[in-house]
This record gives sequence, C-alpha cells and structure tokens, in this order.
Amino acid sequence: MVFQDFDLLSERRRLERQQKLRKKIVIAAVSSIAFFVIVGAGVFALVSSHNTSSENKGAGSGVSQPAPSAKSISTVIRVIKKVCNATTYQDTCQNTLKKEVEKNPSSAQPKDLLKIAIKAADEEIEKVLKKASSFKFDTPREKAAFDDCLELIENAKEELKDSITHAGDDLGKLAKNAPNLNNWLSAVMSYQQTCIDGFPEGKLKSDMEKNFRAAKELTSNSLAMVSSLASLLKNLPFPGAVNRRLLAEGNNSPSLDKDGLPEWMSHEDRRILKGANQDKPKPHVTVAKDGSGDFKTISEALAAMPAKYEGRYVIFVKQGIYDETVTVTKKMVNVTMYGDGSQKTVVTGNKNFVDGVQTFRTATFGILITSTL
Repeated sequence: MVFQDFDLLSERRRLERQQKLRKKIVIAAVSSIAFFVIVGAGVFALVSSHNTSSENKGAGSGVSQPAPSAKSISTVIRVIKKVCNATTYQDTCQNTLKKEVEKNPSSAQPKDLLKIAIKAADEEIEKVLKKASSFKFDTPREKAAFDDCLELIENAKEELKDSITHAGDDLGKLAKNAPNLNNWLSAVMSYQQTCIDGFPEGKLKSDMEKNFRAAKELTSNSLAMVSSLASLLKNLPFPGAVNRRLLAEGNNSPSLDKDGLPEWMSHEDRRILKGANQDKPKPHVTVAKDGSGDFKTISEALAAMPAKYEGRYVIFVKQGIYDETVTVTKKMVNVTMYGDGSQKTVVTGNKNFVDGVQTFRTATFGILITSTL
C-alpha cells in the first residue's frame, strides 16, 4: 500500500513537471515572436527614416532655406557698421560687406569680414585690368606705362593672395599675422598709385585714376580694418600671437645682445651685420668688371641666381664702376651683396623720366621686396 501511494505521487509530480515545461515553451515562443515583431518594426522604421532622408537630400536643391530673422540681420548690420567705422571709405565698406554677409549671416565675424574686404579688393583689380586692356594708347610712353602697370598689378595680386591666405581662421592667427598683412596691403596701395603715376598727364591718366578708384578704396579699407583689429588684439593672450621682431626695441631692450643685435638672429646674419669688424661672408659668385670674376655685370649675376635656393645667396662685387640699372626682383629671396667699399665699388645709371623712361624704371638700384612669415 505504501509503494502504491508512492507511485501515484511520483506520477502526479511527473505530470506537473510536464505541464510546467509546456507552459515555459509557450511563454518562450510568445516572447520570441514578440521580440522578432519589435525588431522588425525597428528595422522598418530605420529604413523608412533613411528613405525619407534620402528623398529630402535629393530634393535639397529645390527646398528653400528659412530666411534670416530680422533680429539676426540687425545684429549683422551693427557688426558691419562697427568694423567699418575705422575705415576712410565707410559707405564702400558697408556696401561691400553687406552684399556678402546677406548671403551668409554667420560670416559676420571680424576675421571673416576682413577676408571679404580683401577678396573684394582682389576682384576689383581684376576688373581694372579687364577695363584698362580696352584703352587705346596713342604714344609709346602710354604703352610703356601700361606695360609697367601690368607688372605692378601682378605684384599687387600676389600680395592680396598672401593677405587672403594669412588673414587667419581665428583671431590668434590674425593677431600674429597683422604686421605682414599691413606690409602686403600697403604695398598693394603703392603699386596702384605707381601705376597711375606712370602715365603722362592727360585724359588717359584721368581715366586710369577713375578706373582704380574702387580698388584703392577697398584696399585702403582692408588696411584700416587690419590696423583696427590688430590694435584691439595686441594685448590679448592669444596662443601663438607674437609681436613683430624688430632690429632694435630700445636701448635697454633685453632682446639685444652686447653688439646691439637681436638675439633671435642666426649666427650667419649676425656676422654679416657686424660689418667691417668681421670677415666677409664667402660669396657664391663674384662680379668683376675686368672679367676676373664669374660675371662682368651685377644684372648677369642676379639673372643666373638659382630659382629656388635654400639659405642666403651671397654676391661679391669687386672694385669698379658699374654703369647699369640693377633690379632685385621678388623671386630673388635672401640675396646678400657687398663690394670693396663705398668709394671703390660704384653702381651708376642715367635713366630719367625726361628721356622717356617711366619713373618706375629710373631707379639705378631697385629692389622689389615682399614680407614673408
């Protein structure tokens, strides 16, 4: 009887276990189905979202962006007026900046406005060249003046290109590059005026001056903006912002050595500046009028200078009178030239405007320089 009761109990427990197992299987199956339904719904939503995004991108060119709010436009105009207050031609400044900023209000930052101003000057110079090319030149002097003008404007465009590149993507870079920007933009103004001055008095010169008016105003404004921003930023601790290194900063300046030369200068440059008290640098080439050197004229030596030379290129000019016009171009970088003394090595020339030579070409020894960072 005891064993029979035990068997019944065991059978009942076995049935209970089977029932629990079936229940677990059902729950697991339902859970699995629910899981796959949820995952499937998520994938469907993701694909739908992706397709919608793709459709929007495909039609992006046809969807107009919301116009800037009146408040943002008002802010932009205030920024522009404040930046242009430092310029001489304020109307030109405001009209130029507004035209560009209205397209993109987010560009109303000082560094962005400066780049806009410089680019506008560069674009205006292109218009000057295009318009001037249609002018008629009645005399050889007018044609020669125009040829000089082409060279000067090409130099101006190089300076503007450097200015745009180094205007800086942040205020720290702008503060660091301000001295070079001042040099480049000042050179552009000089090139423009020299171009105009090269023409003889008359209608053509007046036309050229009118042609350059907008470009000169835009360049002047850019230069004023650089000076204004630099004065505001010079006392701020921007990373990498440094003051321009000068040959002398004062009698008691700690940056000068015992010889009165800047400590940052290289040994080679320091030795050259010390002059007669030190040995002269070893020349790469020698110019001698009597034919005992590498060249007979200074111009020949400069023309033979390597297009790309790392370091300082030294030319020694022996005793003699060199009747020639020497021009050191912007591409002749780091040239050092010395002779046997001011009374022994003499360069002379006799070109002048009265004889029909443009003022730009009359210098006996001309140097076209550019500032580098």
